[in-house]
Amino acid sequence: MISPGAAKTRQGGILGGLRGKKPAASAPRALHDGAVARSRQAALYERMGAPDTVEGRFEVLTLHVILLIDRLGRSDPAEASARQELFDVYLADLDGALREMGVGDLAVGKRMRKLGEAFYGRAASYEAALAALPEVAPLEALIARTVLD
Repeated sequence: MISPGAAKTRQGGILGGLRGKKPAASAPRALHDGAVARSRQAALYERMGAPDTVEGRFEVLTLHVILLIDRLGRSDPAEASARQELFDVYLADLDGALREMGVGDLAVGKRMRKLGEAFYGRAASYEAALAALPEVAPLEALIARTVLD
């Protein structure tokens, strides 16, 4: 399972851009950015019925990240480090989003703990639903309950 760890920064660190070169995005960063882009598609909210709220966007993004982590694990068990790095990028992004929304430094840790618990709960539920494939009813019910409610 993915463990919470220190989120890694992009190659080059904070000052990497000052050297005239744009830091190269890591593969986990690129995967995460793709998940963010896909989770922001208007059709998910307009046609599929996902709530266009902070909570709704969290659920949709979390679903995308969980599916990516699952896919990485299925394609090659040796991809554990890539899965962990993707999870670290996801956590760093959530932390940054909370701070952008004005959550104070003292409250960020508490909120991140709650978001982490939510992630792990959903990850376990999605893992069970994905294991039941090709039977789609458990996955459909889970998405209806978590994403579309």
